[in-house]
Amino acid sequence: MTPYKPRTVLYTSLAVLIFLIMLSAAIFYRTIRSEAREHPVHTADIPPFHSLKITDRKGILLQEVRCRDGRSEPVRLKKISPHFISALLAAEDRRFFEHDGVDWTAVARAAVQNVFTRHRRSGASTITLQLAKMLEPGPRTFGKKLHEARLAYRIEAGMKKDEILEQYISRLPFGNQLYGLESASRTYFRKPASDLSLAQASFLAAIPNAPSELDPYKKIELVRARQAFILNRMKTLRAITSEDKKLALAEIITIQEPERPRLAPHFIQRLLASLPGTDSLVRTTLDSGLQRAVEQQARDVLYELKGRVVSNVAVLVLDNRNGEVLAYAGSADFDNAAAEGQNDGVQALRQPGSTLKPFIYGLALERGMTPATLLQDLEVHYATPIGDFSPQNYSKQFHGPVRLREALANSLNVPAVRVTAELGPDAVLTRLREFGFESLTADAEHYGVGLALGDGEVTLYELTRAYMTLARGGSIMPVKEKLLTASPGQQVKRELKDRISTPEAVYLITSILKDPYARATEFGPESVLRMPFPCAVKTGTSRNYRDNWTVGYTRDYTVGVWVGNFNGVPMQQVAGVSGAGPLFRRVMLMLHDRVESQEFEQPKGLVELEVCALSGKKRGPDCPHGVNELFLRTGLEKSGLAPCDVHRRLLVRNAERAGSFNEYRVFEDLPPVYEPWQRQTNRPMAPKEDSQYADNNLFEIIRPASGSLYKRPLDLAPAYQTLRFEAVGAPSRAVVIWSLNGHEVGRTTDRHYLDWNVQTGSFRLSAETTEGQLSEVRFSVD
Repeated sequence: MTPYKPRTVLYTSLAVLIFLIMLSAAIFYRTIRSEAREHPVHTADIPPFHSLKITDRKGILLQEVRCRDGRSEPVRLKKISPHFISALLAAEDRRFFEHDGVDWTAVARAAVQNVFTRHRRSGASTITLQLAKMLEPGPRTFGKKLHEARLAYRIEAGMKKDEILEQYISRLPFGNQLYGLESASRTYFRKPASDLSLAQASFLAAIPNAPSELDPYKKIELVRARQAFILNRMKTLRAITSEDKKLALAEIITIQEPERPRLAPHFIQRLLASLPGTDSLVRTTLDSGLQRAVEQQARDVLYELKGRVVSNVAVLVLDNRNGEVLAYAGSADFDNAAAEGQNDGVQALRQPGSTLKPFIYGLALERGMTPATLLQDLEVHYATPIGDFSPQNYSKQFHGPVRLREALANSLNVPAVRVTAELGPDAVLTRLREFGFESLTADAEHYGVGLALGDGEVTLYELTRAYMTLARGGSIMPVKEKLLTASPGQQVKRELKDRISTPEAVYLITSILKDPYARATEFGPESVLRMPFPCAVKTGTSRNYRDNWTVGYTRDYTVGVWVGNFNGVPMQQVAGVSGAGPLFRRVMLMLHDRVESQEFEQPKGLVELEVCALSGKKRGPDCPHGVNELFLRTGLEKSGLAPCDVHRRLLVRNAERAGSFNEYRVFEDLPPVYEPWQRQTNRPMAPKEDSQYADNNLFEIIRPASGSLYKRPLDLAPAYQTLRFEAVGAPSRAVVIWSLNGHEVGRTTDRHYLDWNVQTGSFRLSAETTEGQLSEVRFSVD
């Protein structure tokens, strides 16, 4: 009986296993080779792998945006140092030009070493296999490896060896989010890949073996050790001599600090959202020099506001000729997390304060008003869905009768609200949307007359774009953020330009906004808004100083500035003229330091006449002050300009001689509604016995307004809550009897006002003079 021999069985089983493996490999080899010939992969089939470089209008790099996980730049083989090719082949695949995708010799060697040493000693991955892995990354399973081998054969069947090398080298990882030799060479050595020395080439060839571990900035000695291994292998393969190796190891390797410009990060983020993924280079409209200057000025102004609870600013600069964005700063510091610097203040929704007023007044001018139209700047109340609304001016003062020019230039709130109420919130909202304020998405009832004061949210982008339309005389120009280039002989399609408003109405708004004397009442004649060249400008401040703005334009540029806090915390008394105004001024001065500003072109349909500074009508012989004002020629031809009827020259008695008249004085004969204001401001009122105040029909209750709804404050004791009743136009020496729901509540003489302790309910208030005049209003208290 033959004894049992275990080794014989083992060897037999192993031989059978090897035979089956070889048979399977042969079948697999024939199958994938056949498939490769039928479905080859060509260079054109491989998607591009490169970074996106974004430049300014002159080609200066603003930012290189990573592809997938890093930065990359494709490179042709002829532009790569031969030293790197030799080093790469020595390190990764010395039989690259001999195999057809899979190096079976290396596979066999690796299998034997790995089996007999019981752990992985060597690999057999070729450059083509590694490229296949790069093209279709995934978990390293056995099935995935078989798929990579099939793809490698398809690549070899459709591409030349040089093409495979180019694709591979352009995708190689070099650490620090760098992909591709060209990107690594320019970052680490500040030179193109074609100029690499043997030492530099072998140094870079060492990194892809373990890019996260072999970091030149952190572990350069490990990289040098791997470099020495590669140089040894190159010498063994006779790619270099012993002397070459010695000189390469002796050469000092100097790694440059990373140079990655990141100018205008908010602008680039916005741009990336609209770019196709295939672009490798985008030339934008931005001016990098101006962008840097704007960002620096923004930081300087923010520093000057230190201690006033201001953490951020945003600036947008547009070219009026073509709508191009020249500078775009979304915040003062993109990396300042404490100030929420990554928020984009150009695109953020904020309350615009008074910056919408020019568009409202522009509509009023179209509908028949003129810059000389007299508007009431007196206390007024409006009933709203949330209660009584009584607008106040920034100075907390009322100015009585004001011309439209003064009302807009001084940003008076009360006249703006009155004009909005007269035009109707629906018409005003429609006009604002025509100017591109898409953010105002609610209906007119939601905003009400508060639209004039910024009761809505818009963006600095929308606001600056709308002011650019004013600068262009009402002609719309879309905002452009990247430059379009045309092939030779190809014509770039021009954008169709729509028009909003009329050139005459828009010019009148421009005339008001650039008039330093018209805004002198609130801002003074020499404020930061006054430029040494024609510049139309408007400020705005939202409630509780949460936002402030300055937006304006010359013939060439439009600049918008926002100052505030992204978290909504109120600033400490920082208004548009003190916060955004100084930054606006600096940017405008920078812009026109290189381009001389021109005067705005006045349309032919306007004429200039002198008017009374108070009434806005044709100046008469008794008017103490006159100003020149612009009017539509067609309007004057139809109705002419009425003479001033406010100033009256009357003969007054001599105080020393009873019954004698020997002095003429000029009085202001304004409508009765201005009587309280005239008395408070000591204006020269016309004597009632000689004026129109004797007309019984002019007696009226001016407070409360009819239909008003008042909300009682919850934090004030009822005993201290009062509402003032007031009437004007009563004859001199008349007594006014006040009644509430038919019951008398008081009598007044001379100045007719009465303070009433508030009660809840609906009321009918009547005021009757002892000479028979009667006025009634209805109001409610909740």
